[in-house]
Amino acid sequence: MIEVTLDFETASTVNLKKSGPWPYAENPTTEILCLWYDVGGGEPRKCDHLHPGGDLLRYIGTDEAIFIAHGAGFEKAIWRKVMVPEFGWPDIPNKRWHDTQAVCAMKVIPQKLEKALLTLGLDEQKDMEGSKVTVALSKPSKKGYFDRSPEKLAIVDRYCAQDIRTETLLHKRLGYLPPGERQVWLLNQRVNERGLRLDMDFVRQAQKVVDRALVPLEAEFKQLTGGLDIGQRDRIIAWAKGQGFTLHDMTAERIKDLLGGSIDDAEDDETDPHGAGAHVVLPSAVRRVLTIRQLAGSASVKKLAAMEACVCADGRARGLLQYHGTGPGRSAGRLLQPQNFPRGTLTLGKAPPPVGMVVEAIMTGDPDYVEMLLGPPIETVVGGLRHAIVSEPGRTFVSGDYAGIQARVVLALAGQHDKTALMASGADVYCDMASKIYHRPITKADKAERQTGKNSVLGLGFQMGWRKFLLKYGKGLTEEFCQEVVRVYRKDWAPRVPYLWYGLEEAATEAVWSKRPCTRYGVEYRIEDRWLSARLPSGRKIWYFNPQPIKRRMPYDQDVIKECFTYQATKMGQMKTIDAFGGQLTENVVMGIERDIMTNAMFKLEANGFPLVLDVHDEIVGEPLKADADEKAFTEIMLDTQDWVKAMKIPIAIETWQGERYRK
Repeated sequence: MIEVTLDFETASTVNLKKSGPWPYAENPTTEILCLWYDVGGGEPRKCDHLHPGGDLLRYIGTDEAIFIAHGAGFEKAIWRKVMVPEFGWPDIPNKRWHDTQAVCAMKVIPQKLEKALLTLGLDEQKDMEGSKVTVALSKPSKKGYFDRSPEKLAIVDRYCAQDIRTETLLHKRLGYLPPGERQVWLLNQRVNERGLRLDMDFVRQAQKVVDRALVPLEAEFKQLTGGLDIGQRDRIIAWAKGQGFTLHDMTAERIKDLLGGSIDDAEDDETDPHGAGAHVVLPSAVRRVLTIRQLAGSASVKKLAAMEACVCADGRARGLLQYHGTGPGRSAGRLLQPQNFPRGTLTLGKAPPPVGMVVEAIMTGDPDYVEMLLGPPIETVVGGLRHAIVSEPGRTFVSGDYAGIQARVVLALAGQHDKTALMASGADVYCDMASKIYHRPITKADKAERQTGKNSVLGLGFQMGWRKFLLKYGKGLTEEFCQEVVRVYRKDWAPRVPYLWYGLEEAATEAVWSKRPCTRYGVEYRIEDRWLSARLPSGRKIWYFNPQPIKRRMPYDQDVIKECFTYQATKMGQMKTIDAFGGQLTENVVMGIERDIMTNAMFKLEANGFPLVLDVHDEIVGEPLKADADEKAFTEIMLDTQDWVKAMKIPIAIETWQGERYRK
């Protein structure tokens, strides 16, 4: 094998962070400043002429060469949108690319090149001053000129050559993805390059609804506050104090807390009904002012601009899914963030409004009509954002969701087979749990009681205590009741699950302290280089960086000191030290198993005429031809699990839908 590390430096009027690589690469203002490469870790070389020729062309012409880049999606986009059509180079297929950023993601270290190098303590570091100069070349001077002086281009050359050195060194340190994970990465690349079609007429009409709806809201805001603008934070705080209420800050989280929620809440958000502001009585004018400010600053509304920025010329948005975006391996959303669409808050009667009705109303661009038909216009747009994703003419979406998969996996892994058998039979386990809590038979007609049972089954599998249960689910409940709910789950309903938490914690801790492999519940922990690995039942590993043995006092008894460990993970862009504990380790393992079940289905769906375009948490979405859109076949493929899943007795259930607009 011949290893060729390759790196472009480019300039453009397009904002790469907002657009992603594909619209950026196809924009006519995008230019290649330089292309550098090395072969087998040798000294970096510059491709002096962008037209085909020299050693680089020879390496492209042989299947023995693999091309290495950090964030290879960018290099591929520039290659295919500029080098191939403009300069006549042959394409480099995905199977001949390797992405060092993907290995960083799998090994749960920072994915930015400069941070990965620092984290691993490598000798070569990124040229940050050269980076600033290169970025500046995308910005014109006050007279409208772009600086392409030999002096600046020489700095760019040195910067790009240094990037080649650092990427080569990082690759030597981390190596390749394991074979199975490489196939997952290749599938991720196919899905990302296939992209999602966006209904841009719908997007623009939705933006029109929002813009028009904000005009009277901003006027009302001025009237209530005596002429203040929505962005005047300090003056709004002073005004609120004059209304008899002290606003200590005006962060989005604080306003959400005071108002009891936000239209930006995603499907899997944890709402805190007993947070700091839950018991605060807001003056009516203050409540209304904060509500308007929340609407005007909605992060979800900004998705409309994100869609405009990242859509390609053919109407599809690409690069929306980050490979291995979480430690256990699931994808994470990028650009328009398809994995955190807000939950719809509006209903007609007791059900969400039909998709067609929402789309028809928003397509008028008239906020008054939207409000008359459905409700508040901005909330309607936010709840309908996902409907901007549409299938190509002649195609349709088929979607399958693994129902309650995490609860099913944790029970199976713990050996709580009486409950997994109950799930497999189709019985309502939420009613079963609720019956234990309330000491009487509970049916689906007992909606409040069943909801408590559902919250318990889905929420308590990862060592959640009664306080957090109260915060997350306990509106109207007492502390004593929440304590009893947790006790019932741990002692009566799923008594084997706590042993799972303790067993995984003991195994991982023993591996860190003894440096010897240790296995519990089919999960093997071992120290490998600077990582603690956890080998899942599928054979795949998940990773914990820089595990360190420590001793700490137990929260339940300060006199008890146990051997424990910490590890490091990226949180909010920074490496943080994490205290490991059983419930968290269990959650990681369960999510990893869930990911492996989903990945197996994704490969089979892709191979059987269901080209995939999206995976969102527990959901897989394909975009087949209408003639091939067999919902039953889609379900059967997702139900066709591997032998290790069957051996664990994980009961699988699939919920599907089919349609031409995304609607989950």
